Amino acid sequence: MRARDGTAWGWVRAALASCVLLLSGCTLSDSLQHNEFFSVWSEPATTQPMFFVTDRDAEGKVLAQHWGASLHCGRMEVPVPSGPYVANFETDFTPCESPAALKTFVDQVAAASRQRNCNGVLLFVHGYNTTFRSALLRSGQVAHDLQWPCATLLFSWSSEGQFDRYVADAERSGYAVPPLIQLLRQLGAEKLTINILAHSMGTRITLSALGGLCAEGAAPVYQLVLAAPDVGAEAGNDDFGHLLARDKTCIGRTTIYASENDRALMISESVHGGIPRAGRLPLQDRQYLGSEFGHVDLVDASLAPGDPAGHGYFALSYEMVDDMMWVMAGRAIESRAASGGPGERTLDCRDSAAVDCSGGHYVLLVSEERRPDAVSRLARRLLALIYTIR
Repeated sequence: MRARDGTAWGWVRAALASCVLLLSGCTLSDSLQHNEFFSVWSEPATTQPMFFVTDRDAEGKVLAQHWGASLHCGRMEVPVPSGPYVANFETDFTPCESPAALKTFVDQVAAASRQRNCNGVLLFVHGYNTTFRSALLRSGQVAHDLQWPCATLLFSWSSEGQFDRYVADAERSGYAVPPLIQLLRQLGAEKLTINILAHSMGTRITLSALGGLCAEGAAPVYQLVLAAPDVGAEAGNDDFGHLLARDKTCIGRTTIYASENDRALMISESVHGGIPRAGRLPLQDRQYLGSEFGHVDLVDASLAPGDPAGHGYFALSYEMVDDMMWVMAGRAIESRAASGGPGERTLDCRDSAAVDCSGGHYVLLVSEERRPDAVSRLARRLLALIYTIR
């Protein structure tokens, strides 16, 4: 059922959305939590070396939750425990706004990678409602769990870390595009093989930045992973499709992970006036598998376990981490779904039209007992009903 603004359904939807947002602002804001970060694998506690670049304001040794209009760079050994653990740390960083300072920093990233006998870098771009502390700990955990062999770099834009400040984060995400362009351009100048993992709102920052660089023929990306992309994918007004088509000339392969049970993206749809988000349309996203969008793979991650919002599955599900590890290694999607193929099988084929998955419906392989339980599925379906009445 559809209802125009001002109708009874419109008022009901607005009231329900307001209640959810008010409650969620208190319980789901990253800045109000002391989140625990731990590996999805059962391994001894360790540390992960992480480089970072941020446009957050600096307050002493703390990188704040608001925009600073300049860049700061640094490096840290990030703790990656094998179980729940709250890390408290101070961060050393230096200004790197000038081209010379940014080049010096990227030289250090390149040197660290080559000391490991490789020439690649993994760049992580986080989503909304994320503090610098959480971004650094999460990127360290993911890099460790992916068993990434080269240097890892976090680009942390100035998200406020508040669930009910989505619009403010969306504005700050736009400010982050120029510095990310600078960073990618410098990484390309160092002849590093660039791999990017972008989550949620971070996907729109990444795709926007790549647009300018692709037009220059600069900074080619080997693997681009878009997890739960928070980008509009409306029929006839498809921002996501336009971005993919524009950026295809400098991307080796794009892998999209989408879940129809992503509650954070349901709320994003409401904020955007009902415009569907690409990260919540695993079946509709198959339209991007055509050559006009470049080499695009699509994985339906609707069955992935994760956080209550169904949005952080990219880092909380070992099934997801396992598949991303093979993506970063360059393994083809067909072989990841094939029994007896090289390496582990991480995907299932759910294509009703052909057993070879020619229709492109690859589903993350998750055992029955690991899938979201009935209560979680019901809650997500109710929220989906609330946020699709328009």
